[in-house]
Amino acid sequence: MTPQAGFPDEPRFILPLDAADWRWTEGRYRSLSGGRPVRLPHCWNAAEEYRPGVQPRRGWATYQLDFELPRMAPDREWRLRSDGFYGVGRAWLNGGFLGNFNGDYLGLDLAASEVLRTGGNRLEIQVGNRWSRDILPGLPDPDFHLYGGLGGGMHLIGLPRVRVQRQASQVVMDPSCPGKLTVVIGLTNRGASRAVPAVRITIRNPAGEVVAMPEPQSIALPPGGQARQEVRCSISSPQLWCVENPCLYSVEAALHLGPDRVDRVIWNFGIRTAQFDPKQGFTLNGQPVILRGVNRHENLPGFGFALPRALHAADARQIKQLGLNFVRLSHYPQSPAFLDACDRLGLLVYAEVCSWKQVNRGRWLAAAQRQLERMIRRDRHHPSIILWGLGNEGRDRQAYGLLKKTVRELDPSRPTIYAENHAYRARRQKTAGLTDVWGLNYELEELDFARSSAPTGCVVVSECANLPCARRGHGPAEAQQVALIRDAVQRVEAAGPGATGWTLWSFADYATPRRRRWFRECGVVDGWRTGKMAADWLRARYQPEPFLSVRGDWSFAAGNRRRLYILTNCREVEIRHATGTRTCLPTPLPDLYETDVIFDHGPVQLVGRHPGGVVEAWLVPWGAAAAFSVQADAVASGLFRCTLQVADRAGTPVLGYEGDAMMRMPPGVRASLVGGASLPVHAGRAAFFAEQFPGATEVRIECTLEDFPAQWLVLPGAGEAP
Repeated sequence: MTPQAGFPDEPRFILPLDAADWRWTEGRYRSLSGGRPVRLPHCWNAAEEYRPGVQPRRGWATYQLDFELPRMAPDREWRLRSDGFYGVGRAWLNGGFLGNFNGDYLGLDLAASEVLRTGGNRLEIQVGNRWSRDILPGLPDPDFHLYGGLGGGMHLIGLPRVRVQRQASQVVMDPSCPGKLTVVIGLTNRGASRAVPAVRITIRNPAGEVVAMPEPQSIALPPGGQARQEVRCSISSPQLWCVENPCLYSVEAALHLGPDRVDRVIWNFGIRTAQFDPKQGFTLNGQPVILRGVNRHENLPGFGFALPRALHAADARQIKQLGLNFVRLSHYPQSPAFLDACDRLGLLVYAEVCSWKQVNRGRWLAAAQRQLERMIRRDRHHPSIILWGLGNEGRDRQAYGLLKKTVRELDPSRPTIYAENHAYRARRQKTAGLTDVWGLNYELEELDFARSSAPTGCVVVSECANLPCARRGHGPAEAQQVALIRDAVQRVEAAGPGATGWTLWSFADYATPRRRRWFRECGVVDGWRTGKMAADWLRARYQPEPFLSVRGDWSFAAGNRRRLYILTNCREVEIRHATGTRTCLPTPLPDLYETDVIFDHGPVQLVGRHPGGVVEAWLVPWGAAAAFSVQADAVASGLFRCTLQVADRAGTPVLGYEGDAMMRMPPGVRASLVGGASLPVHAGRAAFFAEQFPGATEVRIECTLEDFPAQWLVLPGAGEAP
């Protein structure tokens, strides 16, 4: 769970540092005299992606922050912490060296008590994104950006000397009786004298009602000592966490010394059983579930890996709205904000260490073990996680053996997996069967071998249906992508027991410098999260509500015969032309249907009939592009999704327009734009996200496109509706 701001008299005081007045500059410096104002999270090479021929910067940068610390309760231990990012660096506070760090996609955690002071403080951080063999993924050019900057939020936390160790604490469920729980509490005494705290556990159900409060237990802690306390409790008739009804309980662990509460930690958990079985496949709470999902990279054009929390949640919602139930976090640990959203929404998760086509021993393996241990300790309370991934498209028998042992020691309840794209290499290097479940990338002809090799008899198709040129708005390419997805899905779901499901490559288009590809348009949504035909296909196939969409060139300028792309789960679709002609198109299965019709210079209406109701879709003929409009919709406080629509002189959307809009951004706003200013427009539409700095007043963004009249996009001040 993400830390929230605390108060000086609470056991744990948290001082957020994200929105404060940071200064940033390239290079390594001490005591910046200038620099550019930024806020965290921040990425300093995101503006260079999606630009063919431009290599994103590698190197060092310096951040500096002056902040005030209020007068605090005495005898706290202070630490500087952040969420995850790529890169290594060093930090100073008030001139005192805090230490070196590796962001490791999991964040930093540095002791700060010796140099922190009440009143004014100065924090200096140098961070670099150059590659190294012992900084995962351990190679210079993976198929994703090695972003630079402090891409995770940052805070100072004041901890009581006698406290709960959150990452050493967990709730363990008895799989034979889900209501029987063991709350494992890690304790430490960082004080100078012996302490005997009483551990008090309170468990609340999803409605916030107390359902278990076992008797307090006391434990003696010598100075500098650590301990592990197990508290057993039982919940009658527990509400199980599942995909359809993701019930979350909370556990509160409080420490008392006499009448005083000296510490309190709260986290969420879910009660559920998950198993991979050769006969039933994957089961959740004893019920078979077909895993249907996507691979997700944690990035956005112009933002890089520095995503606001609300965008993590928006990604999870969009994946769920596609009718999917599964997501693979490719190819590195991702934000707790995304995992929290998956817990709330009922999305199952395949989490993995950072690797890409490389698994080695030595320094790489030591780094992977450290990252795996940190990831498991941080994330094992999430009921959404069902698999721990040890690597992607690399193989080493000894390395996987040691990584699997790490998982067994820290979380024996979850199986391991690694993703393999060359089964013949796995045979040769004897890595087949090392992990509990086989992850199969693309080689669907190897499904039988994968099942027979895995100890559980189960395989997850961890990547499939990769078409890197499926640009939104290009009908034939989008239809080809749908055909690839359809074929992969049908083959996996027809493969029988042990073939537990699939994850498409990928959720969203993304940028990559590898082999000068620059960007890959293989997502079911584009990089700005606007859906393609593939997204409509998934909704038609996996959402129960009636669905119908139509795409095609319905411009006045094209020829008489037109191709329509119809995506629907209706039993039949009636095509109604402006001339009065009606054609019935049988659509027996949820799918993409392509049909040729004669253009009659008028709108075409499609009416779909479904047991759940009647739905409509339209194509209205358009002329030459003559203008455009923009609007902003609030996603969260200070965060907006801005959309652009091109139209002809009559105001009809021009769904065939291709071009690039330019945005002039005022200070105090960051946006998901290419190079900080450009926005690709495909099929007459575009979208981008804009985030205001806290405390900003009304913001006006100038938008231009070709020689059309300029438009102004107005973002209200903080707390106001758009």
